[in-house]
Amino acid sequence: MARRMRGAVAAVSVLGAALLAAPTAATATSSAAPTSVPFAAEAAGECVVESAQLNWGIKESFRSYISGSIANGDWTTSDDMRYETPSFIWTESEGAIAPDLSGGSILFTGAVQFTGHDGALEFDLADPGIEFEDERTAYLLVRIGATDAAAEGGTVESELVRAAKIDLAGVTEASGARLDIDGAVPVLTSEGAAAFNGEYGSYVSGDELDPIVLTATVGGCSLSPSAPTAEGTPTEEQPAAEEAAPISAPEQSIPWLPIGIGAVALLVIGVTGGMLIAGRGRTRGAADPENADTPSE
Repeated sequence: MARRMRGAVAAVSVLGAALLAAPTAATATSSAAPTSVPFAAEAAGECVVESAQLNWGIKESFRSYISGSIANGDWTTSDDMRYETPSFIWTESEGAIAPDLSGGSILFTGAVQFTGHDGALEFDLADPGIEFEDERTAYLLVRIGATDAAAEGGTVESELVRAAKIDLAGVTEASGARLDIDGAVPVLTSEGAAAFNGEYGSYVSGDELDPIVLTATVGGCSLSPSAPTAEGTPTEEQPAAEEAAPISAPEQSIPWLPIGIGAVALLVIGVTGGMLIAGRGRTRGAADPENADTPSE
């Protein structure tokens, strides 16, 4: 049966349809909500998650492959989760996050098991979660495992992996007790691609999965992430430069002493010139006999 599994998955890989071929890891099962989150910042969780819902279709092309004529398969859900085209819906949740979304996580309980090729292919995805790094960045956490019908007996629960990175800018609203993420696109990490692929898949880091929609209500705090701003836009941390006052030219001091000396000098020159002119006039009059008084006849 194991040989049938490898043959079926290898054939689908060649056709490029089965991007999520069965890895060699054991089946991931969902028995209870995770009790610890290896990636979440414990000190950051100040807002306790009271309720949450995650809508996520995983990957539309994979769902089409499973339900199509090649795999001729189906999927089942567990732990009160459900499927409503085009999304799987998780509602059993727990977690805690920081008021500014600088840390913490929201975890969900529930598994989806995909089967195909008459039971030769089984692929399980369980217990997704959102781990917050800051108000602009989060990671999609999932448990991924697969096996075939020849697996002996029990199953082994896989660990949470950071399957994808999520850009929250422009798709997140957080205020008071309400958090909404609408249409955020998870982008596979190298760890996530390896987990999805197993030995046969062709996913690579950077491939996009289906968008997620998350709604959550928290208690014990008021959510208030800092608003992203465009580079160069003034913020509290980056105050706008005060408007510069017009620079006035320094006052020029008036050289009163030189002006005073010059004025006195001009006055002296004027007086002296006047006296010289008057003296010359008298001298000219005395020397001119026509102007002298003559005795009358």
